[in-house]
Amino acid sequence: MNRFFHKLLDLYIKKHIGKYSKQLKKIEDLNFRPKRLLVISSTALGDTLLSTPAMKSLRKSFPEAEITTLLNKNIAPLFKSFKCTDNIILYCGGYKKFLATLGEIREKKPEAVLIFHGNGPQDIAFSVLSGANFILKHPTKSPHKKYLAFDFEQRYQHTIEDRLDLVRMIGGTIIEKTMEIPPLDNKTAEAKIEASLGNATDIVGFQIGASHVYNMWPIENFIALAKKILAVNASARIAITGIKREYALGEQIVSACGNRVINCCGKFAIEELPYLIKKMRLLITGDTGPMHLAVAIKVPTISLFSSADSNLTGPYQDLQIHRIIQKDGRFAAKLSKKQRDDSAMKLIMPDEVFVQYEDFMHNRSI
Repeated sequence: MNRFFHKLLDLYIKKHIGKYSKQLKKIEDLNFRPKRLLVISSTALGDTLLSTPAMKSLRKSFPEAEITTLLNKNIAPLFKSFKCTDNIILYCGGYKKFLATLGEIREKKPEAVLIFHGNGPQDIAFSVLSGANFILKHPTKSPHKKYLAFDFEQRYQHTIEDRLDLVRMIGGTIIEKTMEIPPLDNKTAEAKIEASLGNATDIVGFQIGASHVYNMWPIENFIALAKKILAVNASARIAITGIKREYALGEQIVSACGNRVINCCGKFAIEELPYLIKKMRLLITGDTGPMHLAVAIKVPTISLFSSADSNLTGPYQDLQIHRIIQKDGRFAAKLSKKQRDDSAMKLIMPDEVFVQYEDFMHNRSI
């Protein structure tokens, strides 16, 4: 039934998108300051965090504008009181609640849409059917790209800069390059984290999961690293972060290393996660949403990159507190996503990460 309904929606979009596209204009026709803006950043946690510098830049460059943001429903609670948006509309994934979501968007009557990161083809479809005159998206191969107001060229630059280019294109001049989340003032969440961690103060975080297996460091490497850290630092505790389905992976580290490891996988809601990470001295992680969250709240990281490129999605602020290990795992990118495994991440050895941990501990105490 769902598949049939999605086909009907697809036909609806194809039938109506041409009609609505008549109002679309190219960026050279933008001769006014938009007062109603729609921002689309409707994917995962990391991508949404990477959009926050552009969102901050929009708010500062267009203080008089009403800014509506389309966010993934699973991420939205983290941004409930985000000062850079006036309205949040929930994206439910794929074509789920497409017409209802479109109705909410149309009520806001956006004049311009900036797609910082969205699921295709729904993102451009939402934008065209919203009635907006100008639609911008960073370089894309979408079959709907003809509806965009400008065709950006792919540049070798950080993802944050890709999104800031959209703000610059509509006349934004006050540019912010740091990620940000709302203030951490939830005492209930803070108390919940305190109760889970007990008296632990010297906490090293391990983010063991990732959205794709090819960005995951092997669990046996995390185990080897945990043993080294616990052996040299008697006060250290290790907190494992991840989602519910990664709990069993976390238990492998607990079983191998004992009760100085706390398995937090799946125990906290998205809006509670910053309070957990804030308690950490350091987070060791692949290219993940929690890595970007740690960067946003100024928690030091050791980030592990191989299949991904740290120049594109690695830490981009406060670089003095972040350590990046980059291997050449470009061979993984040549395979289809279904064919990729953790081979590229296996190029990073536990000893290399441990050296960075010891360097962090030494320099932290100076």
